[in-house]
Amino acid sequence: MVTTTRILCLVGALLTQASWAESQSDHNESFTARDLVAWVWERNPGLAELQAALDVTVERIDPAGSLDDPTLSYAFAPRTFGRDGQGLNQKIEFSQSIPWPGTLAARRASATHKVSAARRDIDVLRLELAAVAQSAYAEWYYLHQSLAIHHRTHQLLTELHLTTEVRYAAGKALQQDVLRAELELRKLDRHFLQLKRVEASLLAQINALLNRDPSTPLPEIVRVNLPTTIPLLAELQTNIIDGHPALMRLESQLASKSADVTVAKKAFFPDLRVTAGYNSLWDEADKRPIVGISINVPLNRTKRRSTLSSAEAAVQRVRWRREEQRAQLLGEVAKAHAAVRESLDAVKLYESSLLPLAREYFLAARADYESGAGSFLSVIAAERQQLNTEDELERNRADLQRRRSELERASGVTIDTSTGGRP
Repeated sequence: MVTTTRILCLVGALLTQASWAESQSDHNESFTARDLVAWVWERNPGLAELQAALDVTVERIDPAGSLDDPTLSYAFAPRTFGRDGQGLNQKIEFSQSIPWPGTLAARRASATHKVSAARRDIDVLRLELAAVAQSAYAEWYYLHQSLAIHHRTHQLLTELHLTTEVRYAAGKALQQDVLRAELELRKLDRHFLQLKRVEASLLAQINALLNRDPSTPLPEIVRVNLPTTIPLLAELQTNIIDGHPALMRLESQLASKSADVTVAKKAFFPDLRVTAGYNSLWDEADKRPIVGISINVPLNRTKRRSTLSSAEAAVQRVRWRREEQRAQLLGEVAKAHAAVRESLDAVKLYESSLLPLAREYFLAARADYESGAGSFLSVIAAERQQLNTEDELERNRADLQRRRSELERASGVTIDTSTGGRP
């Protein structure tokens, strides 16, 4: 039976920014899981928001590494206005504050690493959106395979129903065989109603991912590309350590916080202020040009120690968060790898053994019944076994697609698929 709980909790957070153009849907006759991922990436407002946040952080780099604006001051002696011989006495000063060497570089480094962290935020969200979209596609694939199995089974039961009617009319079958065949057909009709309900629900959920009307038709499914092999667990774990976006984001945050520590340490040293000016209050012309320097006196060391302690604590916090994230990702990739391995082996088992046996079992039971050597109940049991086996195979194929997307999200690695697929 088709279930929808796997993606119910994922749709609300993925509503997209602008309505999907209906003409785009009309011109796409088919789509793949990767197509759906690309559409969600294009329309998701979360990605647009993070891109805007990235633009904000980029614009903060230059101000962080720049000197404060210089100061221009002007003063005059009002009572000297109109005095004969000397005129109005004035004082003009221009000063520039220069922080302790290394402070501006540390501020700029902090801002630069924040930009890197913002870029990794986008990469992380893209991984999560890809996993959600591919899981939704897998459920949509499974639903339509279940509908195809339903139609084949309905045709098969219709043929059995006609066979029992002919045998009953010839006195070779019991009336209960005819009634049992009719009952199985009506049960199948009930199952069809459930499938159509789930189809409408899944259609609405996928359209919600694309911010479209819930009843907008989807293009035809091309295939579910199934991996023939998967990378070794050690390789995936190495990729996590070396370059998973979630860990790289924390590395950038750690570098930014470390630069903040450097800025806090520089605050214990005085800043320099350079001054140049002209003061006509002096009678002698040689005394009127002025140049000078001044420094602030960082007496309040308690305040500076608090700022430094806060910055160092922030560094430790990110370090522990990085260790926690690393352990979590390693655990998730190990779990997802085992799940993909199970689904991959299960699909191979169903294709090579279980489904062929179920079909042979049904054909044998049907042949025995038609020859008078078997019972109709055996035929029905064999038919149910074949139906369940076909459905379980498609369930495992869909699970393999969904679990592969989870492995890609956890590892940050795209798992190669075979060129073939299941239409």
